[in-house]
Amino acid sequence: MAFPSAPSTLWIVSLLTVLFAAAVQSNMVYGDDDPLQPRTKDKTASVGGKVTLTCVVAESDNSSLQWSNTAQQTLYFGEKRALRDNRIQLSRSTPTELSITISEVQLSDEGIYTCSIFTMPVRTAQAIVTVLGVPGKPQISGFEDAVPEGSEVTLTCTSTGSKPPAKLRWYQGDQELQGRPDVVESVPDEPTYNVSSELTLKVSRSDDNALITCAVDHESLAPGDKRSEQVLRVLYSPGVKILPQSDLPKEGEKFYLKCVGSGNPEPTSYRWEKKNGEFPPLAKVEGAYLHFEMLNKSDNGVYLCYAGNGIGTEGLGEYTLQVQGPMDPDFLHTTLSSSTSPPSTSPSSPPSSLDHTSSSDSSPSPTTEVTTPRPESSTTSTLSNALFPDLPSSSETSPSPSSPSPSLTSTAAPTATPSTSSSLTSSVSVQLNGVYTFTDPTAMSTTSGGDHAVIGGVVAVIVFILLCLLIVLGRYLIRHKGTYLTHEAKGSDDAPDADTAIINAEGGHSGAEDKKEYFI
Repeated sequence: MAFPSAPSTLWIVSLLTVLFAAAVQSNMVYGDDDPLQPRTKDKTASVGGKVTLTCVVAESDNSSLQWSNTAQQTLYFGEKRALRDNRIQLSRSTPTELSITISEVQLSDEGIYTCSIFTMPVRTAQAIVTVLGVPGKPQISGFEDAVPEGSEVTLTCTSTGSKPPAKLRWYQGDQELQGRPDVVESVPDEPTYNVSSELTLKVSRSDDNALITCAVDHESLAPGDKRSEQVLRVLYSPGVKILPQSDLPKEGEKFYLKCVGSGNPEPTSYRWEKKNGEFPPLAKVEGAYLHFEMLNKSDNGVYLCYAGNGIGTEGLGEYTLQVQGPMDPDFLHTTLSSSTSPPSTSPSSPPSSLDHTSSSDSSPSPTTEVTTPRPESSTTSTLSNALFPDLPSSSETSPSPSSPSPSLTSTAAPTATPSTSSSLTSSVSVQLNGVYTFTDPTAMSTTSGGDHAVIGGVVAVIVFILLCLLIVLGRYLIRHKGTYLTHEAKGSDDAPDADTAIINAEGGHSGAEDKKEYFI
């Protein structure tokens, strides 16, 4: 058996000792409890952003800290700048900390950065900087013009420059849609990616003006930061409905129906028809309107309106016209509800039914209602008796055996105080030639009182004007009252008698042309 020589054995022992010492030293240098071991943290930044690298030690032995970039170029040694790059600035420098800031981060800044402290031996720590490529705003293509209802539309959304690859999401309003899987393509000579996605939709009329959104989902962006929108335009045939002028068409009135069509594009043609019947001769079509100059019972029926816009078939709408006559319940209900409501009587005084044709000294009933149609002459008498109860009834003065007395129903309190009687109002409902009319005597008396007030005012103005004229005339007469002297009787003052005065006056006529009058 051969044994190694002594020099060879000594060399092996020495090598093992060195390796053991190196291992022990290594454990001491990189141990977590080493106060001189620098500590760093990995950082992530987006292109164009800012990142701060910090290196700290628990204790200081007056050794300097240093930062190096991915190419092992010294950036800062303590407070001293080593690499002239204005994007890299010193943030903080103390014996136990060295922080630097990199602005306007680029993709080339990604890599491993080293912090070193020059002790014996040198201790180091590494920080990995990850730079995110910010994706560009997505672009939607594949839709140019409006498409017909029921067709399919394929939209394509594309976003470039993302790192790592972005994800694209489709939305219609707030609802997320499922598109095809994203297609990722790497950009030559760059660590970024282009991503695209497709969405296929079968459109209906409810999708007209719908908003389709493509949004980019990436860790460098907040949700919804980058998105694009596309408005869908769908062509569809019109939907039609007919709107009446009023919900209660009445006989004898003007009336129209309006055909409203909603489509894309808007309807351009309208047609009117009457279902299972002849079109009314007095009905007039004006585009989307159907006018009736005077409604008649013969106009009743179902009316159809067709609207077209060149897309698909024409839209159809229906309306059933039911003309209300004077004797129809709906007509009477509407007319009565629009008139003045009669006053309520006292609960302690139940209403009594009285024959209006019988003579009575009681106050006129506040409410008079005609229960049966009656001739025009009878109507006039009834209306007069309702308004003026003190006048004799026409039926009493000129009774007619062939015309029975109309039956009226009057409702009133048996006894009414003056205040109660003054507050009661009366309404009369009569039928003239098949048409009901309503008269409020209180309103008539109010109108009559207004006329009397106007007449009284005019008379007062006239009397005032006459008094003013009398005053002016009196002042005029007073101012012009006086004595007037003339020379017509010159010489008559000295005459002893009347005959002499006349002779003297006649003798003075020769100078008549020289006479003068004086007014005082």
